[in-house]
Amino acid sequence: MRTLVLGMTLLLGGCNVTLDRTPTVTVTQPDYYTRAEIDAINAELECRLLARNLLQASRCGVRR
Repeated sequence: MRTLVLGMTLLLGGCNVTLDRTPTVTVTQPDYYTRAEIDAINAELECRLLARNLLQASRCGVRR
């Protein structure tokens, strides 16, 4: 019996089992957008609306 417990301890030694199901957030979003960011978002949306095909729509990305 002692050998079984020792063997199970060695096999499961690296496992960490928890019942905590709260999600962890690693990326935080800003609480507000600056005026320049709002203008860039609106310009990208307008460009995508005016695009005639997928190639033109793919070129609408704004580097921020």
